[in-house]
Amino acid sequence: MLSALALREQVIVRLAALSGMRPGEILALKLRDFRGAELVVERRLYRFNLDVPKTSRSKRTVALPKGTQQLLELWIERAFISDPEQWLFPSERLTPLTRDNYWNRQLKPKLEAIGLGWATFQVMRRTYATWSKQVGVDAHTRSAQMGNTVNVNENEYAVATFEQKLAAVEKLETAVIQ
Repeated sequence: MLSALALREQVIVRLAALSGMRPGEILALKLRDFRGAELVVERRLYRFNLDVPKTSRSKRTVALPKGTQQLLELWIERAFISDPEQWLFPSERLTPLTRDNYWNRQLKPKLEAIGLGWATFQVMRRTYATWSKQVGVDAHTRSAQMGNTVNVNENEYAVATFEQKLAAVEKLETAVIQ
């Protein structure tokens, strides 16, 4: 997927699929929110409305893997983003991109061309939850990174793989039938 995308799209997809961010959080990021290994999430863009969280609990710091940090730094350099108040992913009018417009005009056509048009932002977030659970990231850390509760993370996002289900029934069978 990443190899079929331009730099901006690679960064946005990585923020969703490898860092568990919501599209409205990604599109509402400013340069001042990027601090090397972390992004400070203090606002979101939802249906043309810029929503600044009202509680300290709704603000969070998102950890970034090295590869995503490097691509984001490259994007900032190539897009000539230097003012701390500039949007990281601006539209042509230097306003934040809106999720639906960006998805329909930029991301979806590129993903459809490689047979991944179904890989929506929701799928990318679920991918983050599932992959991180699969590699052993604990539920509390996954949910803190994604900005939701452990219950939501476990019951809505993380999906058990076939291998995990097979291992579970094998373990049960071994325990019950000796």
